[in-house]
Amino acid sequence: MGGGKFSTDAYAKLRISKDYGNKSREEIFTSRQIDPEMDPVKALVRESRDSEEHPETVPIIVALDVTGSMGFVPEHIVKEALPDLISSLMEAGIEDPQVLFLGIGDFIYDSAPLQVGQFESSAELLDRWLTRVYLEGGGGGNNQEGYNLAHLFAARHTSIDCWEKRKQKGFLFTIGDEPVFPTIPAEIITRYTCTNTAETITTEAIIKEAQEKYNVFHMHLEHDDWAKRDSRKGNWKELLRENYIEIPDYKTVAKRIAQVVIQNHKPVAYTNKNTPTAGTDTEIENML
Repeated sequence: MGGGKFSTDAYAKLRISKDYGNKSREEIFTSRQIDPEMDPVKALVRESRDSEEHPETVPIIVALDVTGSMGFVPEHIVKEALPDLISSLMEAGIEDPQVLFLGIGDFIYDSAPLQVGQFESSAELLDRWLTRVYLEGGGGGNNQEGYNLAHLFAARHTSIDCWEKRKQKGFLFTIGDEPVFPTIPAEIITRYTCTNTAETITTEAIIKEAQEKYNVFHMHLEHDDWAKRDSRKGNWKELLRENYIEIPDYKTVAKRIAQVVIQNHKPVAYTNKNTPTAGTDTEIENML
């Protein structure tokens, strides 16, 4: 996976050909159960590999909350925002981004709390995996979601050349509007991954495990008055400190992801220097 180059023009033509502008969320996201190719039980590993076409890959995992209150986010990305994410990165000199979309839900109440795509680069394949996500629309009344399944999958079921070859970390973004469960029970790990045996792990511990090879961020969307309450933010600030980001306008989320990657990615030429990697904050803001 990961072949092909992203083109804004190609994605614009794809959106027109699929008539996204006139389609509802349900008409775009047609899955009514988890797609077999996105079943994490069948996914031993997802790979982000360098190639002649992409010599310095930068893997970016975007884990989207697909419970009832959050289905508008993948809809916005597929209709409008995907070019904002990829093109901003490429214009800043990050020429080989590879994006993996995950669907995240409530592992107590939902049937598909973890759905996994592939690391991709081209407009067609990014669209393919994103629109295959099953928008289950579930979630319970427990004020928690299974965002930590994204940390688990990234830590234990991805293999990325940027880290293995160059000791550059990838990026992991969870996006939602609720706190995270404090643990992942052993039975949940064995039920929703290809692992046969497991031990219960705390969210703090699995985040640290993911941070060994990823820059880990959480974006809390303040899309309504309920989402702005402290009770809906939980302990994300304690878990991630400055890597916890509140987003007042969900329509800026793709550009904000790009900005974070640009500010934190360290190209090979600068990994052992104190030189800024992608311009000043002002230059980045102007670009975005």
